[in-house]
Amino acid sequence: MSRFSDLLGTSLSKFMLGLGGPQVKASSGKVQARNSADSLFATMEAALFATYGNDFELNSGAAASGADWKFTIRRPSTGQTEAIILVMPVTTPSVGQALTVATYSAGLITLQWTTVAAGTDKVVSDTTSLAFGTTSPLAMYNHPVGAIIKQIQVVIDTPFNGAPSLSIGITGTTSKYAAATLIDLTAAATTVFDIAPGLLAVGGIEAIIATYSAGGASAGAARIVVDYVIPS
Repeated sequence: MSRFSDLLGTSLSKFMLGLGGPQVKASSGKVQARNSADSLFATMEAALFATYGNDFELNSGAAASGADWKFTIRRPSTGQTEAIILVMPVTTPSVGQALTVATYSAGLITLQWTTVAAGTDKVVSDTTSLAFGTTSPLAMYNHPVGAIIKQIQVVIDTPFNGAPSLSIGITGTTSKYAAATLIDLTAAATTVFDIAPGLLAVGGIEAIIATYSAGGASAGAARIVVDYVIPS
């Protein structure tokens, strides 16, 4: 015989659902789903879990030590101007792929797995600092196989005194990419010398160096910025 009772509540802190079934329990102001013995948390299933808070918390009972910590997914508490739905990709990713936006429309964001560009068709910038007391030659970076230098910028941060000189190239051809006649280290601060070598890629790795002569300089600082790319 089925029987429905008009219950307003229970004076106990827990309520069992069925003989030997899971329990709904109150604990420190929280509602918990527990197993029949009240020894473990029980699994809950629903078509939708809707929370009015900004956080979704994993491993809530973490010890906060060793490798046992809480993990929280948080909605921005300010600045959001529309409802947002994130749709995960339908495929599995390859190692190294990134999660990017495939489409967007009225708050509906569909995500996809995207291969991140490596050296090919991606401009890479290398920065090397130069000071008046720098020992020459100054190692800059290893220029990759098949790469071309798009631009070299020498940025004066603090003007050098004396008669310093700077060239950029490789051992044996120290002015291959920038001759000393193209750079004036005594120029005013924020002066930028732009150099486009216009040379073809080489078949091996090149150790790019800056050849510097202090020329009596006792002050001065600059940055050498090289933009290079491996064309497709």
